[in-house]
Amino acid sequence: MTRIAPRATSHAGDRLADGMRVFALPPPEIGDVRSVGSTMQAGEKPVTLSLRALRTSVLVAFSAVAVGVVSLVPIGMLVWLLRQLGVGAPLTEAIAAALTVVAAAVGAWFAAPIAWEVNGPVASCTYVGKDGLARHTWGDPLPRVVLRFEDARALVKVVRTRQKGDSNRVEFDLRWMGRRGAFVAFRIHGVYEGERPTAGARPEHQEYLFAVAAERAWNEWLLRKAREDVESHGALEIGRDARDLSRRARIGREFIELFDGERVERWSAIEVDEIHVKGGTVVIRRIDPMRGKRSIERRYPGSAPGAMDNESFFPLALREIAGLPVEQHESGLGEGPRAW
Repeated sequence: MTRIAPRATSHAGDRLADGMRVFALPPPEIGDVRSVGSTMQAGEKPVTLSLRALRTSVLVAFSAVAVGVVSLVPIGMLVWLLRQLGVGAPLTEAIAAALTVVAAAVGAWFAAPIAWEVNGPVASCTYVGKDGLARHTWGDPLPRVVLRFEDARALVKVVRTRQKGDSNRVEFDLRWMGRRGAFVAFRIHGVYEGERPTAGARPEHQEYLFAVAAERAWNEWLLRKAREDVESHGALEIGRDARDLSRRARIGREFIELFDGERVERWSAIEVDEIHVKGGTVVIRRIDPMRGKRSIERRYPGSAPGAMDNESFFPLALREIAGLPVEQHESGLGEGPRAW
């Protein structure tokens, strides 16, 4: 039976806000609940997805008709001019009909995203559990999407940062791929602008905070499984480049073996003074006081950031299993688990 852990928090890591309305129970498949989020506030009357789609369709249809009617005036003037130039009636009528359809389509095209925003958003309630994730959408019945971590093959994460005036616009897309085929079993994506959300219950921040908490829980689950593999088989293997399967890493207690085609090199934790990981690329340095700080350096190419499966888990495994001095990053997308 699923339970909400005594130390369960919001996805931001703070206490559950009084104004947050959690309208669905967590499913048992995700295990003990670690964090909760909701875009519904107390006292709100949210719309369902079907009602939002219906209202949007009505507004789009009205906009298309309105633009089509308004366009009849300039189109009529164009038809009159063409007839004065000797163009026949059948052709001018066809031109008028085509232009009217185009005008209506353009009106619908511009009205659709505006109407969708005006009629939403649809409220959602999200859970991060020890063994999975869940998202409930407001409706009758409550639609839900559930991911058990054991049913996922890998997490593919893309984060893009764009400068927008004095602030940043960050687009994030996290996709958990199913074990069978290339289908997406669970997805969290969205945009935030300005300072990175770190706390609070503002609805517009919930998707980002859900993504951060979900990635941490996934990495924690992977780490538990990785330790079991190391205990049973002595090491675990991680691919460093999806396009070149020869580029991989074998990680065990206090060591790492890096494969790059025919090249295989093994490093023990005591031999590594500095290690930097970016995507699937690894740079290892050993400091020799007699020869300079970077006298011994090895570079092992791999996937670029955003092109590697379970990208944020790789440095976590190097630190927690191999005992290598991988730098701890700040909180945000791409982190290892925190203590619950």
